[in-house]
Amino acid sequence: MAGTTRPRVLVAGMQYELNSFVAGTAGLERFRQFRLAEGEDVWSIARGEEVAGARDVAQACGIDLVPAILGFGGAGPILEDGVYEFFRDRILAALEAESGRIDGIYLPLHGAMATVGTPDAEGDLIGRIRARVGPRLPIVASFDMHANFTAAMARGLDAAVGFKTCPHVDYIETGRHAMEILAGAVTGRTRPCLVHRKIRMMTPPEGHDTTTGPMREVVARLRAIETLPGILAATVIAPQAWMDVPELGWSVIVVADGASALDLASAEADRLGLFCWSQRERYLVQRTALDEALAIAAANPPGNPPVVMTDAADAPSAGSYGDSAVVLAALLARPPMRGPVLMTMTDPEAARACAAAGAGGRLRIRVGGAFQPRFFAPVDVEVRVRAVLRESYESCLPPGRIDPGLRAVVEIGGFILMVIAERQMATLDLRPFESSGLDPRAAQAVLVKSAGQFRGFYTAIAARILELDTPGPVDGVLTRLPFRNLTRPLWPFDAGLETPW
Repeated sequence: MAGTTRPRVLVAGMQYELNSFVAGTAGLERFRQFRLAEGEDVWSIARGEEVAGARDVAQACGIDLVPAILGFGGAGPILEDGVYEFFRDRILAALEAESGRIDGIYLPLHGAMATVGTPDAEGDLIGRIRARVGPRLPIVASFDMHANFTAAMARGLDAAVGFKTCPHVDYIETGRHAMEILAGAVTGRTRPCLVHRKIRMMTPPEGHDTTTGPMREVVARLRAIETLPGILAATVIAPQAWMDVPELGWSVIVVADGASALDLASAEADRLGLFCWSQRERYLVQRTALDEALAIAAANPPGNPPVVMTDAADAPSAGSYGDSAVVLAALLARPPMRGPVLMTMTDPEAARACAAAGAGGRLRIRVGGAFQPRFFAPVDVEVRVRAVLRESYESCLPPGRIDPGLRAVVEIGGFILMVIAERQMATLDLRPFESSGLDPRAAQAVLVKSAGQFRGFYTAIAARILELDTPGPVDGVLTRLPFRNLTRPLWPFDAGLETPW
């Protein structure tokens, strides 16, 4: 230990999920819009997340945490270089200030952050930290299940722990697990060693639901591995599928306690990697043509739970802006439903026009394609404004407060109820609708813009769930997207690939 009576651990994290096919770039204002804090203010923005779980364990173990910085920027386009430089410089400055006074480092990361000039921001950061503190100081990181775990990360870390749930509901558990490993390392009870296997495959996240299908069995195997003597953690990472970066692919991570357990950890990593590879076809999602889906929704009888349709290709939680009007245009081109049909739209100009008209106002607006005309065309509609809202709301997934800016709830065609917002709203839970005065349970149909995680909240209220085959930067048919930077071979881009390593 560093000579103090209680171990001291530096805490620093940056969390962002790249979508390479979304137009434009994003700057530091994106993190300020979501969550960004330094020093002791970190604790005020970390409720319900990994850092909160880590803090619980640290307090129980008599470890003092030294918060440096924590930022969450959601998901979106590639970042400007200055964003990573901002986090990097502050974290390295905190290390310099605490030199000789800390016993370990905890990094709550997402693992899918890239800038124009740095395709593996977390790997670069971890490498710089390791070079600064030397080989002996333990460094443990936690990751989202949709990270892209790289060789640079593996080289610099003593241990890594990732989410085991999708929808992600184990933030606290993951942070606790990471800090338990770090607590053992800083007190000398354990010596974590990381084993990493990269699997040459990519799959759309709609198939990553851990309550069903192959991912459920993967998680069961992870839990079983973690009961083995000498094993501290086991993680499978299935990356965000829309990162056009080198070294993209699934990862298996097993953390051994000391060199004597490395052979066991390696064998378990190999075994689990081969199982994941053998199940690759099962992760592909069956999509429903839009016309067919709307016919099914129209036939949903009164009093029945809603048909939930997902326009995953425009999912804000995977980096898109939520500005697709593809489903809206298709709805207006067919005979009207009895309704209501609930949906959301990100369109600042339309939201402000509706707000100016006020509740009860009627006007003609153009909605859709506000950010991504490459993918989405706008639609001209007559609307009646039902409500105008300016408040943020508390979200269940992701946890925390969401500020979508100005919102207008409008009625279109007598059966569509749309929430038009200035900024993106992830429809992973029911809160975007409920906070706008709408009840998804009472709808004939609900359109969510999510690539899988919505199931944790919508399965319980849905008569049926339909994955739509729609265009956009979150297209689940990965071979339709213009990847250029992947490390090949990689399944499904190289369909004849026979081995995972």
